[in-house]
Amino acid sequence: MAGQRLETKVGLFTLAVLVLIAVATLKVGEQTTFLGGGYEVTVTLDTAIGITKKTPVEIAGIQIGVVKSVELVDSRRAHVVLQIDRGVRLPPGTSAMVRAKGFLGDTYIELVPGPPGGTPIAPGSELAYGGVGGDINLLITQFTDIAHDIKAVTSSLRELVGTDEGSPVYRSVMNLDRFAEELKTLIVRNESNVNRITDNLAEFTENLRGVAARGRENVEESLSRIASITRKVDEGQGTIGKLINDPTTAEKVNQAADSLSETLGGFRRLEAEIGYHTEYLTATKDFKHYVHLNLQPRPDESFRFEFVEDRSPSPNRSTRTTTVTTGGASTTVVADTQTIERNKFRVSAQIAKQLYDFTMRGGLIESRGGVGLDFARGPIGAQFSAFDFNTQQGNKPHLKLTGNLNLTKSLYLLGGADDMLNPAQKTDWFIGAGVRIVDDDVKSLLSGGGLGSALKQ
Repeated sequence: MAGQRLETKVGLFTLAVLVLIAVATLKVGEQTTFLGGGYEVTVTLDTAIGITKKTPVEIAGIQIGVVKSVELVDSRRAHVVLQIDRGVRLPPGTSAMVRAKGFLGDTYIELVPGPPGGTPIAPGSELAYGGVGGDINLLITQFTDIAHDIKAVTSSLRELVGTDEGSPVYRSVMNLDRFAEELKTLIVRNESNVNRITDNLAEFTENLRGVAARGRENVEESLSRIASITRKVDEGQGTIGKLINDPTTAEKVNQAADSLSETLGGFRRLEAEIGYHTEYLTATKDFKHYVHLNLQPRPDESFRFEFVEDRSPSPNRSTRTTTVTTGGASTTVVADTQTIERNKFRVSAQIAKQLYDFTMRGGLIESRGGVGLDFARGPIGAQFSAFDFNTQQGNKPHLKLTGNLNLTKSLYLLGGADDMLNPAQKTDWFIGAGVRIVDDDVKSLLSGGGLGSALKQ
């Protein structure tokens, strides 16, 4: 009875701490985007290439919101809803442009504010579309380097083309004049040799003319064969002619190019999350560690991988039956044994599907088959998992309920109860904390190494 009171007190204390942290976070971060504050505006784009849910919205290089949704209108244009921080007031005449930045060419939406003054635009207003632009910072840097190079070239040219006797150009002209004089003297002294060389050159030219005349027939024959081959290819004769003139070949090449474009585009839209969190188990006084990787090819679909180190796993139960014969009488002895593998390393691999604020998932959970249901809204979330449905020797399914509170985009607290139905041990209440790296942070890590260079190529 005393143990149950202690567990109840610990659970109530954990719940009270989570409520106080949630209230404090909501008060302190009332103006932050991750609490869901702000208002919506819309813009209609001619093209939404690279624009997906959660794409950043920036003003003067500072993020002031995200893309909330993208949908097709008029069967030819994209209607985009922007979620803007509540502390940002947009003046009338504000326009939106699609730009690219970064090592991987990430796409974002830049807002260009209108003239100062006037009443800020109201929530739900339509912004003007300003077109698609590149990274002007890179162009300015390149223009600056070109200007420095041109200045260096003109300075070197000025030194080269000097008017005094010590300049390189003046010395070159004088040397050329002396060379011409010496060449004239050399020719006069060796006039007979020069005449002989001229006669030999004339004879060589005559011989070359004869060779060209004799080879004219071979050249004409080669040109005739080339014309015949070209005509057959143009008429579709032979393997090469069919390959070039068959429209099916061009269609297959186009299909292959489209498939490659879809594959590369899907990878750029892939969102990734890497994280770690730890749980302190109040019943066993041990820590349980998790490392996870989430891959999200679409906004409502994801693949979740998790590596778990459990210092206090549930015991494995087994039954051993032994027959003992004494004095002609046989006796059956049944022994139940329990084994615990400490520092047990387990793996989770699940497929998840999001529906509104709920996410359904299933697959391997801590190396056992299981299912789960998650809920997330603003900074608060909850996760429920059920796995290890082996019911032999009175075992019960492993149930786990977790609540979490996001302090920032990367840091969060969590707490809950683990293995509530296990008859071999008491409910394991736990508290913990975690860190996650998402979206742009993961891409920055990839772009800093060889993998990022390979992806760019």
